[in-house]
Amino acid sequence: MDSNTDIDSIFDIKRKLISRYSRFSSNVANCNIEYRKDLKYHTAATDGKNIYVDPDYFASLDEDDKLFVIAHEIMHIKFLHMYRLIDKNKDKRDLDLWNEATDAIINANLERDGFKIKEGWVNMPEALNYSAEEFYQILKEREKNKQEQEKEQGNKQEQEQEKEQGNEQKQGQEQEKEQDSKQDQEENKKKQQGDDHSLWEEAFENQQKEAKKTKKQSKQEDQSEQPESSKNQKEDEIEETFDERNEFENNRKEKRERFKRNSERTKESIRSNDEKIKLENIGNSSQEIDWKTMVRREVEKSETIWSNRRSIAENNYAYRLEEYEVEDEAETEVMIDVSGSVSLELVKAFLRQLKPLLKQSKLRVACFNEQFWGFLNIKNVKDIDNFIIPQQARGSSAWTEDWDLAVRSFTKKREINKIVFTDGYPCPGTMPKEDLKRENIIWLVYGNKDFKPCCGKVINITKKQLERLKRIDEDIHLKDKIR
Repeated sequence: MDSNTDIDSIFDIKRKLISRYSRFSSNVANCNIEYRKDLKYHTAATDGKNIYVDPDYFASLDEDDKLFVIAHEIMHIKFLHMYRLIDKNKDKRDLDLWNEATDAIINANLERDGFKIKEGWVNMPEALNYSAEEFYQILKEREKNKQEQEKEQGNKQEQEQEKEQGNEQKQGQEQEKEQDSKQDQEENKKKQQGDDHSLWEEAFENQQKEAKKTKKQSKQEDQSEQPESSKNQKEDEIEETFDERNEFENNRKEKRERFKRNSERTKESIRSNDEKIKLENIGNSSQEIDWKTMVRREVEKSETIWSNRRSIAENNYAYRLEEYEVEDEAETEVMIDVSGSVSLELVKAFLRQLKPLLKQSKLRVACFNEQFWGFLNIKNVKDIDNFIIPQQARGSSAWTEDWDLAVRSFTKKREINKIVFTDGYPCPGTMPKEDLKRENIIWLVYGNKDFKPCCGKVINITKKQLERLKRIDEDIHLKDKIR
């Protein structure tokens, strides 16, 4: 895999996780993620400090599964699962059962928060209602009951076999059966195995050694200053501090409150703008209004609407606002009309003014005329400086525009902000068809005041505003050269 692509992918995953889990943001931001090919199960693993991912396995995952895998490993680190192998009675837990319990807790909560559990990974929805310790005891009891049932069935089979077979033949069959059973268990474990927990034992032993070393160094101070009850409380601190169920729920509550605050601010901004301006019908926007103010307003309004609707749709119509913030994965796509003799510098000037309006929204830009020329990601000013109009777009199709094609070429996700930058003059031009009338398009028109598409909202950029746009861009470039 390309190293730059890897870095971008990991950065993007971290950004999304911080947006969803701001309560755990320090764990996400500080987590080191590395690629390793020597993992036991060739999937993903953590040693409590780092996350290791098999590069081939990671490359085979789609974006949702990548996000899930990294989120899963980060939660193991957040809740110190590899260091909590000793229970309150100072007995060491069964590592396989503890792995299964912690996986079940994490995955159930991730699914509750909108993730899709990777196929083959532990999937026990009932774990949502328990802490890892509680669910471990449930699994332990299940295992005990299962063993008792198998023993009882084994005794019955043994009695039946004793009647039919000699002891020597019976012994050989039992050995064969035991071997088959072990193979079946190993195969089942591999099928259930998602991430690789083989590093946990080593991490736990290293932590124990470090704890003993620290304890030895401070033994004299502890004996003179701390009562015995305080020491016991400190030893049990990990056990009592990390209750996954409460931590996940507290994160949801914080997201609810933050989302409500953002929504109120957006609504207040819309109400405030409504007092200043009255939006006209399609194609008749007021020339006195700054196009940037109106674009920002439309973007904020649509993000609020679609974030609410997406929360409802993705949660079985249970109205839970915590699932997504307004900023979470917000996206904007822009279609640039490059028909005629459109100026590349004008396009760049427009993009430089547009990018700051979108805050954290991803920006993708495409050119169109009679054809659609594909999207490019715009992450920073450097990307805008390097933006070019495709050479093919300057050919025979350069003098006409297909606005219908432009609208149909947007990504098929309704919550994306969709903007078309055009002069609006048909040569002869193809207007959007009536079946597109529900499309929420923002038309930024810097020429034809009579441009009236069947869908979306038109914002006219006046000649004065256009000249100012070019002048501001020239001033910025002049300052850059002086520096």
